Amino acid sequence: MHPTLQLFAKKIREQHVKRGLFASGCLKYLYPKSDPLPDPPPKPPKVKKAKKDPPWMVQQTYKQALTGLYAGKHIQYGNQISEFGNKSRRTWKPNVQKVKLYSEALNEKIPIKVTPLALKIMDRKGGLDKYLLSMRDKDL
Repeated sequence: MHPTLQLFAKKIREQHVKRGLFASGCLKYLYPKSDPLPDPPPKPPKVKKAKKDPPWMVQQTYKQALTGLYAGKHIQYGNQISEFGNKSRRTWKPNVQKVKLYSEALNEKIPIKVTPLALKIMDRKGGLDKYLLSMRDKDL
């Protein structure tokens, strides 16, 4: 018998007992008892999902930045406002330079696209190899 019917039958039995609807010690409507229901399998523990940054807080990677060292520079967006106050959308792209940088590990010069900020950071770190080693894996 379905568990819902069992609960319904139990409720009816209790009502019959209260009203005195017994006929010689048995109920007016007698439903067969079934085996007790087995315990449900334990639920697996909930795995907490890693928090994701909301889309407005995440800067999409500048696709061209995947081909060079841009030091976190991206395309910036804004409005160009005319003399009369008319606004038109425009973009500012990063200042990308093609330079040859010396790598101590490879012992040769490598042609690469970089921004002036990346060059400035490389000077502080002490060269291309040390700059690349200091970067996080996510940024590479």
